[in-house]
Amino acid sequence: MGVSLIAMSLTGAASAQVSTASLSGPQQDSSSVPVTADTADAEKTQRDSDDIIVTGTRIVRPNMTSNAPITTIDAAYLKERGLARVEDALAQLPQVTPMLGLQGASWTSGAAPVGLRRLGAGRTLTLLNGQRMDNDVNIVPGALIERIDIMTGGASAVYGSDAIAGVVNFIIKRKFNGIAFDGEVSGFNHNNNSKLLAGVARNAGYSFPNGYYLGGGNYFASLAAGKSFLGDHVNISGFATYKKADPIQYRDLDTTNCPLLMFDPTNPSAGNTKWTCDGTTYNPYNYFTVNGQDMTNAKDGSRSFRPYDTADEKRIQRVDSVQRRSETVNAGGFVTADLPFGMRLGGSFLWSHIVENGRNSVDGGLWTPSAPVNCDNPFLGQQQAQMICGPAAGTAALSDPISLSLFRPGMFQNFRNTTTDWRGALTLSGKIVDKVRFELGYQQTRNIQQGSADHLWYDDLPDRMARGLQVRNVNGTPTCLSKIDGTDPNCQPIDAFSSNTSISDAVYNWVTSAGSRRQQNDLRVLNGVVSGTLEDYGLKSPFATSGIGFAVTGEYRKYRNQSQGYGVWSNFTTFDGSTSVRELGGEIDIPLIENKPFFKELTVNGGYRISDYDVYSSLIHSWKAEASWAPVDGLRFRGSYNRAVRVGVLERLEGENRYSNSPMLDLCAPPRASASGNGPKRYTFEQCSIGMTRAQYDALSSYTGCDSNGFCPTTLVNGGNSSLQPERSRSITVGTVIQPSFFPGFTATVDWYDIMIRGAFEWTRIGMAFSQCYDNKVQFFCQFYKRDPQSGVLLVADARYNNSGYTATRGIDFSTNYALDPKRLGIGDHLGTFNLNLNGTLTTKYERQFAPGNTPWSCLGYFGFACGDPMPRWRHVAAVQWQLPWIKGGVGLTWRYTGPTRISKLSSNTVLAAAPGQTYPLASHIPGYSYFDFNSNVTLVKGIDLRFNVQNLFDKHPPLIGNDPSYIIGQYFNTFPAYYDVRGRTLRVGISARF
Repeated sequence: MGVSLIAMSLTGAASAQVSTASLSGPQQDSSSVPVTADTADAEKTQRDSDDIIVTGTRIVRPNMTSNAPITTIDAAYLKERGLARVEDALAQLPQVTPMLGLQGASWTSGAAPVGLRRLGAGRTLTLLNGQRMDNDVNIVPGALIERIDIMTGGASAVYGSDAIAGVVNFIIKRKFNGIAFDGEVSGFNHNNNSKLLAGVARNAGYSFPNGYYLGGGNYFASLAAGKSFLGDHVNISGFATYKKADPIQYRDLDTTNCPLLMFDPTNPSAGNTKWTCDGTTYNPYNYFTVNGQDMTNAKDGSRSFRPYDTADEKRIQRVDSVQRRSETVNAGGFVTADLPFGMRLGGSFLWSHIVENGRNSVDGGLWTPSAPVNCDNPFLGQQQAQMICGPAAGTAALSDPISLSLFRPGMFQNFRNTTTDWRGALTLSGKIVDKVRFELGYQQTRNIQQGSADHLWYDDLPDRMARGLQVRNVNGTPTCLSKIDGTDPNCQPIDAFSSNTSISDAVYNWVTSAGSRRQQNDLRVLNGVVSGTLEDYGLKSPFATSGIGFAVTGEYRKYRNQSQGYGVWSNFTTFDGSTSVRELGGEIDIPLIENKPFFKELTVNGGYRISDYDVYSSLIHSWKAEASWAPVDGLRFRGSYNRAVRVGVLERLEGENRYSNSPMLDLCAPPRASASGNGPKRYTFEQCSIGMTRAQYDALSSYTGCDSNGFCPTTLVNGGNSSLQPERSRSITVGTVIQPSFFPGFTATVDWYDIMIRGAFEWTRIGMAFSQCYDNKVQFFCQFYKRDPQSGVLLVADARYNNSGYTATRGIDFSTNYALDPKRLGIGDHLGTFNLNLNGTLTTKYERQFAPGNTPWSCLGYFGFACGDPMPRWRHVAAVQWQLPWIKGGVGLTWRYTGPTRISKLSSNTVLAAAPGQTYPLASHIPGYSYFDFNSNVTLVKGIDLRFNVQNLFDKHPPLIGNDPSYIIGQYFNTFPAYYDVRGRTLRVGISARF
């Protein structure tokens, strides 16, 4: 049974294994270094060249070396981390942005996209056997993965759009003989022993877990079979995989039981100095703002107002999922056939279906920011009518607007998400002449995401509430005025003015309902490649024996993206758009000098790609230039310069989402007076003049739609932007590969990288728009506040994608691997063998600018607020594996480390820094975090292997950061669960059988 680690590919992707190994054949040995295509494989390479998957180039050469760093994960390492959770294994690499997977609850629940360098999943291109796929690892059958190649840096010259941060290439078995079974069972174990968290829950009156938790089971089974026919000229293979995950609830773990606030809601002026439990907060007597005064109903049900009292507020413990219930089925098949004239036909079909279910508490309540009440409303008491209407009380007149919030506690939202993915591909390959080959390919992919939920507020909830407050008796029956006049026959009268009444089922069902959404993404690709080497034609350097290598690529891609919302979600994006691109590219690889003094190898190569998108009037260009110099055996220097592009297909095609009655800050309009008199003041015209005219400012003086904090109802727009231009990047890598002959078994690589993205796609930080426009005079942000030309009222806040600013990152990757055989050192013959490995990244720059003219900021070494997830300077994964001498098996220990970070409010940057007097002593920093994992494996009998592993061996608690969405400190579960283990210790046992 092989036990292996992560390895840096020293010879590049062309060193990949040929994918013809029988499932019943021998297992891979314990070395974590990928098997290279040696001289003996040269004929095999030419004969079965369509089975060799090369990452980073279309040129196939038996001794090809990579000029860009490529990290390789092999099948044994995946088994150590769980075949059911490929995303978890990837996330442990420091170059990869960790993924939430089944954690969290959102429209994209369950999707596992891969992102590199913290640059976003949209800037990472994922491949399946060298061909494009949706960036979601769920379609990849974990048990069939041979290896995963991760190439960082731009690769658009080879693959086209999206490969800005790099490429992740999943190499899966397509041709095998025999039957293979893989199965796993895993669960989470955690000691709920935090006295701090138990005390916080107790103070809130919440229940809290005690003792050991064991649950959240994950189950995985995979069956694959294949058979060759007609003298091995035809092979047919197929597989089926089933995965299931049991839910984990907030209440199961002490670390998530209470969504944490770092202030006391009963004394917010004390600052962020006390952990308290959040939940669904409500006032059973309702909340009103009447003539600038905060009021609530009398407790005795007398239909009269009294001053609002925060002591009335109640909280209900949240019900939510740390891990969602999920079931996944994968299936597929492969066929390869040798044809006459040395050609080969290959076909594959992969299908995946995921179903997820969850249940969440329904936050908040029914509210309206501005609603007049008819003064003869039968639900009003005399005192209430006098306060709201004054002398008009009892008449048919409408009052000045009031605002109110009503609550219906104890409601839960049930949601269901499904994702269906399929991918079909055909290839035809063969020789044109000796050492020059062709490959034609066609593929089609479809990704369908569907989601549904109940107990959702209608988008026009505030308007419905306003209509429900205008009620008159008709024959003794309270009836909405809008029902009387026919404008809303379904209107339900709302009795909000007594503590003895609650929101009726009729009212609740009128303002809430179920919603569903469907999104479908289609891709068709037709490509052709002619590649080869030209030494047989004399096209080579006089100082080299290898000829010039080349590849010419033509490709056509067509994208179609559709979305539709139903029910409450019918206001979501509805669109159906398509775009296509025709591309022509070429690569050349020139060995200049070989086997000369101080020039064991000197090679240069380059690539150029021209893309013609039907939505742009001009062509898009991308290119690369690379070089490699090996002065002696065991030492090689390499470098690459890439100009890469990303065309935002979905960001352009996606329609607009419009959310009416969204509260947006606008202090150019007068805020409603607060009862305390301590609310914000209206800005002067001089402050507002950058974004509005004097006439608009003056007209706004009588506007009464804003609340006492200066937030005014408007329409929030987000989604796609058809005006987006491609974002462009420049990436540089320079590195060295060391494999000294005097130190057998040792390899090391060091690579410096620098990536700059201009015109980066960003959704507009609309929360910044007002202050950046009117306080800091950044004109770029003023365009996103769109006002009525006459009244000056804020009509639209535009938060769509745009080409704004830049993103830049820089750092150094380190990788070492030492395969130690004690016999070589004369230590002993019966100690087994050892493998030591380190893969680490030192990030020296991570800087962003959201808009031209806006102050750039660096999130390096910080977390929270505008920085989001932690951005440590150093991350690594290191491991030691021991191949046991007395049995076929081994044990290993892995060390995962994430460096220390501080809260971004401690930055001196003006965009990130805290306001004067604002401190966060409870979460000022996160120390360096280490996790240790254990793995073991043994061959029981020939062909049957058993494995056991434990992740987070010591059940280390995550750092507490808080979960208050208004503060945007923690992402989910009181911490950053993509970086820090929330569910405790992972226990996993697995079995593999080959027949």
